[in-house]
This record gives sequence, structure tokens and C-alpha cells, in this order.
Amino acid sequence: MEAKIQLMKKVYAIALIATLMASCQPQTKHETMEAKNQTVEDILNRRSTRAYKPEQIRNEDLDIILQCAINAPSALNKQSWEVRVIQKPALINAINEGFVKYASNKKMEGNASKSQEPNFSVFHGAPTIIVVANDTKNDYSEVDCGLLGQNILVAAESMNLGTCVVGGVIAYLSTPEAKDLVAQLNLPPNYKPLYTITIGYKNQWPDAKPRDKTKIQIIK
Repeated sequence: MEAKIQLMKKVYAIALIATLMASCQPQTKHETMEAKNQTVEDILNRRSTRAYKPEQIRNEDLDIILQCAINAPSALNKQSWEVRVIQKPALINAINEGFVKYASNKKMEGNASKSQEPNFSVFHGAPTIIVVANDTKNDYSEVDCGLLGQNILVAAESMNLGTCVVGGVIAYLSTPEAKDLVAQLNLPPNYKPLYTITIGYKNQWPDAKPRDKTKIQIIK
């Protein structure tokens, strides 16, 4: 009986030590993930995606992204933006073909410098294009539209969807040659396309580019 009691004491002591050691362990992976700020993670992880899979994004995801877009702040709550979502391949191709022709005799920068290469896509082959237009008679409209765009980028990243802001195509859309294409956007008077955003399933995962922290100054 004495031996049995001693054995039970040893078992109890081992169990107590194991419990104490477990309570001192770092948080589990699940607990650590819960402690992170997911919005901050999405902002820091987001990259400009210039290669997409051909599959169209889900309607329910697009609906959420657009809801986030129009919930951006705007000066005096004027909401001085117009948003058009293009998923019509014929219209996307027509804009691309027009841009290629427009760029043929010009010195272009960035991705546009490849405009004369075979199979070039100013929209990087994305299946969804968002056109953001600003109110040209509202001095704050460009800022309003910028805030709206950032909401789109972060919301899409939270769904693991790739995005890229494409501004180079706007120069072409502002020409008389693109008038019929812009008319298909059905914009109100005084509104003009300001920039576009490509959205789709990522087919590349680029590294982050360096950021210049010297651009920040804290004045106290």
C-alpha cells in the first residue's frame, strides 16, 4: 500500500510540473494570428499584380469590394466619384487595341513601353477592370477618388485578389479617338476617367519594393 501511495504521489508531481510548464509556453500559432491586426497585414502585404489567371472573380467578392469602395470618406460627403466595372471582354480588348495604336509613335514608360510587343495588355490580362472617374468641377474630387481606390486595393487583398492601378491608359481615353469607348461608360456630365484598377486572381507574387522612410517627418 505504501508503495502504491508513493507511486501516486510521483504521478501527481509529474502532472503538476507538466501543467506549469505548459502555462509558461508562448502563445500558439492560432492565438498569435488572432493577436495580429489583419487590416495592417493586408496593407503591408499588398503588391501591384501584373499577371492574372483567366478566371473571372466571384460576384459576391466584387460586391463586397465595391461596398468598401463607396464607404471611403469624401469631402463634405459629396461622394464625387463614378465607378464603372468592365467585365466585357470586347470592351476591354477595344480599349487595349486603341491604346496600342495610340502608343505606337510615342515614347512610353513603365509597362506601356512594351505596348508594341505581341500579346501586350495594358491591363495585364486581368478579367475585371474598374474605371474611377472624378467630378472635374469639384476641387476635392481627385482626393475623394484616391481614397475610394485605396479601399478597393485593400479589400481585394483581404480576399487574396490581385490589383494594379493603371493610369497610363487614361491619356488615350482622353483623346477624341476614344470618345465612343468612353461613351459606353455612361458617365454624367463633368466626369472623366481618372485612373483604372485591374482585379483578378494572382498569377505572380512580387516582392515588396523599398520604401523611403525619410519622406516622413514627425513635428512635435
